[in-house]
Amino acid sequence: MYNYMPLEVGRYVIYDHKEEIYSAGKNAPVISSWQEKDQVIEQSKQNENSSTFIIARYKRSSDTDYWTKIKEYAVKQTPDRILTTIDNQTVFSLVFPIDEKVRWNGNSFNNNDPEEYSYESVNEPSTVSEKSFDQTITVVERMDSSVINKYTGLKKYALGIGLVYDDQISFEYCQTQECLNSDIRKVESGFHRTRTVRESGIVK
Repeated sequence: MYNYMPLEVGRYVIYDHKEEIYSAGKNAPVISSWQEKDQVIEQSKQNENSSTFIIARYKRSSDTDYWTKIKEYAVKQTPDRILTTIDNQTVFSLVFPIDEKVRWNGNSFNNNDPEEYSYESVNEPSTVSEKSFDQTITVVERMDSSVINKYTGLKKYALGIGLVYDDQISFEYCQTQECLNSDIRKVESGFHRTRTVRESGIVK
């Protein structure tokens, strides 16, 4: 059941993280990139069917740098859901059973506005950053766009590994008459963040 987010102490995934920050008055975004490692460091069982895992997140600029721990967060597994609590906010990440017909509110456990999550491409092969995975699922967290803004969120999980791709966009478009008359939307402010899997394994 948890094969798309397997957790055990010592399991880790390393990601390439890229961030583009757009600011009003600037012609080009500020682009940053670094590596992050998420590693399970602790497990506690609430009961026979429920466990909480503490995950440490580390950051470094490149392969030759040392890892620096930047935070810890928690992932709770229960028979019907996985909840992720990071920076004091809980997100309803996955619901079981995994099925493309299922819809759920990803913000059920926080105070944010409701956000309908759904599955697509269930158990389908996928390629992420030139790495091929035989079975993946995609969680569509948000898909809102208009002439004035764009908010999208998409995560992809691979069987036996967990999260392998995360793409988050929050754009506010230029709203001058010239911009609105153009076929190309100019980003006035916002961000585009991606995390793509680089390596995964287990440290015993």
